[in-house]
This record gives sequence, C-alpha cells and structure tokens, in this order.
Amino acid sequence: MSGGREWSKISPALWRSPRFLGLKGSDERLLLVYFMTCDHMTSSGCFRLPDGYAIADLGWTMERYRTARDLLGAAGLISFDPATEEVFVDRWFRHNPPTNAKHAKGARRLINQIDSDGLREKAEAEFCETDWGGQSEQVVNSELSNHSRLANTSIFQRAR
Repeated sequence: MSGGREWSKISPALWRSPRFLGLKGSDERLLLVYFMTCDHMTSSGCFRLPDGYAIADLGWTMERYRTARDLLGAAGLISFDPATEEVFVDRWFRHNPPTNAKHAKGARRLINQIDSDGLREKAEAEFCETDWGGQSEQVVNSELSNHSRLANTSIFQRAR
C-alpha cells in the first residue's frame, strides 16, 4: 500500500446521486469508486495518476480506461488535467471535509502541491467552503498548538 491511509469516507448517498445514477455504464461507476478509494488518493481529493498505473490496478485496456475517465469528466464527477496527469474528484470536500486542525493543515499542504493550476484552484475553492478551510493558517496552527499533547504537559503549562 503506497498511500498510507487506513480508510476512505464514501457516503451511501452516492447510490442515490443523480450524477452517479446518470452514468450509463458500470465501468464509469467502478472507476469513480476506484478514484475515491485507490492508494493514490490524498486528503486533497487530487492525485497524480499516470494512465499505466490505473490500467494496471484495474486490469483494463487503455481505451476502456480513457473512455470511462472521459465520461466521468463529462458528468462533472471528476476533473482531469492531461498535462500533469492529475485527477481531482469533484465535490471532494463536500463529502470529505477536514475533521480537525491537523487534517486541515495536511489537506492545505497537499492542495499547494497540486501541479495543475486549474485543479489546484478548484481544490482550493472547495476547501475554502469547509469550516476548517475558511480558517486562516494562523488559527489552524493555534488550534494545533492548543491540542498537542506536548503543549498540554505541566512543563509547558508553567511556561505560559
């Protein structure tokens, strides 16, 4: 396992989503679930995925993969930048918002590392709509300090 994540959050509402139900083939549905759960996914909702990696993971032909990916893009479920080979799962932060300051800081760091200007801007805009994303970096860092184990030890409490 390369990503290090232990879990991914996928809402059961996916199966009632008009955009998801509007997909005509099972390939597109499987590919979307793959994008949301694969080892390449990060907490930014965006990751680099060369076509060869995807077809190796899925056991598909290049044509099958690219057709399904293009259909997901046309349905507004993902955005893909061919120049950087990055995939962004649209509305990622609506379903996977940061849950704490550490998560928000990590997501913000990963968003800043997105090579595609268009996908980075899209991820930033969605991130900023979350509760933690609307916080300044100073607020997030302050929250991290307040909740760190070291900051709550008696030695650090006396120093304040």
